[in-house]
Amino acid sequence: MNVYGEAKMSGEPNPYSDATKANTNAPWLSETTPIDVDLDGLREYASLMAKQQLDLAGEQTHLMHLYDTPFEAWKDQVLGEAATIRAQLKNNATELSSYLGYLGQTFFNIGSAAQTIADIYQSGDATGAADLNDVLFAFGDKSVGRPDGLPKGIGQTYWEALAAQGGNEQTGAPAANSAEWQPPVTTSISPYQLQENSTGPNGQRMEKIITTVPGSGVMIETVTIFNAKGDVLSTKSTRTTTSYDTTRHTLTTTTENSQGGKATGSSTTTTTYDGSRVVDEKTVSKSASGQETSTTHTQTDAKGETVETTDKPARDEHGKLIPGQRTTTDSVTTGAATDDSGTTSPTSLADEADPIARKALG
Repeated sequence: MNVYGEAKMSGEPNPYSDATKANTNAPWLSETTPIDVDLDGLREYASLMAKQQLDLAGEQTHLMHLYDTPFEAWKDQVLGEAATIRAQLKNNATELSSYLGYLGQTFFNIGSAAQTIADIYQSGDATGAADLNDVLFAFGDKSVGRPDGLPKGIGQTYWEALAAQGGNEQTGAPAANSAEWQPPVTTSISPYQLQENSTGPNGQRMEKIITTVPGSGVMIETVTIFNAKGDVLSTKSTRTTTSYDTTRHTLTTTTENSQGGKATGSSTTTTTYDGSRVVDEKTVSKSASGQETSTTHTQTDAKGETVETTDKPARDEHGKLIPGQRTTTDSVTTGAATDDSGTTSPTSLADEADPIARKALG
């Protein structure tokens, strides 16, 4: 068999078997909940769909690894090919995040439709007092009127709610991190301020202004999204403060978020170095009211193995804090980097793939 064929067929053992097992073990996938197909079953189904949306929203936080890893692998100035791969991986992560966001909204919409159908038929009798076509209303079909049996407390459809927020399926702007935005055009406003403008799929415009306060370690990023008519749809601001303690070799980064002028939450990351090596990193996230929502702690041992754990304050079934207790929500184990210096081929990949070169090499 030729050299190239041997390289393809031989394979190498997985040096991270323990880490792979720890990260992919998901016993909850086998859990199921039976549902009765009746009015009570529909309401239960609606409740489960809402829980699925909340669960998916929580799981999306784990996607941060998909954003962080490419930038950790290729930091600062790199070769053009590496920068392209880094950007593509970021775009892939953004698209996946957008898809899961829409999937979560779909869970909610389906659950709402099931709840609405149950409400419509609640007052129906065995002869079918409610029209089967009334089900179309639950899915936002404008060709049917409001069902007679629907309680007055049920209000707008999903698309009507979007329209009330300044957008709908035709004009609603995508999220600021969506891949639907065109690459930004950057303009330097001053030595301490940059402006980026991106165009959305339906004529929207996203304006991002990045301001660096000289000598303070403070950077402010403000993102404003306009519709096609120039009206403001949303405004978000992020204030990042960075400081370094030379005595403790610790870098502290605090990020404060706001939307529409109101605080929405904050996070503080403390990174401890041993020379150039990160040995400990802790990120504490807080809600708009200042209460801790989660803490992510990453520790690296002398061998280079990294354990990242995310937990949050434990709460009882009524939502009250349980003093001194915490709930682990995520754990990622990464094995130490392997030394591949002994496996490097003495010939180039081009020579290995070239049949004439392989013949000359024997």
